[in-house]
Amino acid sequence: MLVKGGEILKNRCKIQEDSLLLVGVSGGPDSLCLLHVLHELGYQVIAMHVNHRLRPEADEEALVVKQAAENLGVEFFGSEVDVIDYASRNSLSIEGAARELRYRELFNQAQSMGADAVVVGHNAADQVETILMHLLRGSALGGLQGMDFFKLPNPWSEDIPLVRPFLSTWRQEIQEYVIAQGLKPVIDRSNQDVAYYRNRIRHELLPYLEGYNPSIREALLRMGDILKDDYSFIQQFIDKAWEDTVFKVVNGNTIFHTESFLRLPVSLKRHLLRRVISQPIPGLQDVGFECIERGINLIAGGKPSSQTDLVAGLRLVKEGEIFWLAAWDVDPLVGDYPAISGGTPSVLSIPSRIRLQNNWQLEVEEIPLFQDVSHQFLENINPFEAWLDIEKVDLPLVLRSRIKGDKIIPLGLNGHTMKISDVMINLKLPRRVRSMWPLICAGDGVVWMPGYRICDTDRITTQTKKAIRLTLRQLLPT
Repeated sequence: MLVKGGEILKNRCKIQEDSLLLVGVSGGPDSLCLLHVLHELGYQVIAMHVNHRLRPEADEEALVVKQAAENLGVEFFGSEVDVIDYASRNSLSIEGAARELRYRELFNQAQSMGADAVVVGHNAADQVETILMHLLRGSALGGLQGMDFFKLPNPWSEDIPLVRPFLSTWRQEIQEYVIAQGLKPVIDRSNQDVAYYRNRIRHELLPYLEGYNPSIREALLRMGDILKDDYSFIQQFIDKAWEDTVFKVVNGNTIFHTESFLRLPVSLKRHLLRRVISQPIPGLQDVGFECIERGINLIAGGKPSSQTDLVAGLRLVKEGEIFWLAAWDVDPLVGDYPAISGGTPSVLSIPSRIRLQNNWQLEVEEIPLFQDVSHQFLENINPFEAWLDIEKVDLPLVLRSRIKGDKIIPLGLNGHTMKISDVMINLKLPRRVRSMWPLICAGDGVVWMPGYRICDTDRITTQTKKAIRLTLRQLLPT
């Protein structure tokens, strides 16, 4: 029996008996058979048809699916999309645009109605064609395993799985079931049109390869299953590499440690970069070898800061010890830095609290110190906290942004003076935030550059009686 009496649905598709399933039904033999099988197995199903409006008979096919659902006593939803317009606006092939819109409609409907899964009718022959298409494209291991029985997360949802129960079922079995049950599927004539890439694989390449191996279809299907197990094993190492390499996540954008990434074996670098690319554009195809190698070479390059247009309008940016991937108009870190706008400097009262941009706050307080001054205070271990000797500082303290000629005597440089501009360059502070970086000044110099340097001549010692503690902290979103 198809899907082995529901065993595949339970074990490989992770579908429970009480699940609500939204079934994508084109009206062809595969999807119509799938709808009938799920209904016969007692699952709660809803049929949905997405009309691509690409062929004159498209409206008639939608009516066929609606009638089939009514004959089973199954709820039906229909939707129409403009594939040609979407393909034109997004520089996609007709096939790619139709696929994207179809799944978007299915998952939007599944979300609105609380369905537990979206189920589609891809069969074993479709799986073989997909594997071969990926092989010809030069796909990595993830593509050569083909489609999944259960996919979550997927390009369209983090919560609703995409399920394909027929991936081990051949078209012949489906056709026999359709005939036995008296089902009346529509025949999509475009499936014979070799102008479409998949159809050329199906009608020209696979029959040709059978001349070399009559069991080529079974061999490719078996290879996909073997690689799924291999990929699952490798995925454990990829997950660990991801955890070790991620620096932080800002507004949904993942920032990575460059050095941690470069220590990885080249295989994990490639897998990791592919996962990075899949974050902003899930399901992106045609991410070729050249694209991945170009990204790795940029990250490993000698320039401390560089960027490139990597793929699909995404730029890869390397800034010193970190790198990330984002659209050209997205800067994930700019809203994460402490910043102040230009204008009149602010004189700091003691005590006081001042809100800065990007939800940061500067706190100023006076602290009496006694003989037992801790090592932590003396060495300013927290880069966003500064301890200054109140008797050494040329009060008042002033908060302002950088001006030309600013200097500091950094702790640990034996009294040598450095320009703040040079400090920022040496510490690889991104250029775009330098002009807004908050500085604490006193007299003619900078006494603290938060996050980086404190002035050596104003620091506390074991002789300090009273100190000023300056703390810059990022507040939690309200």
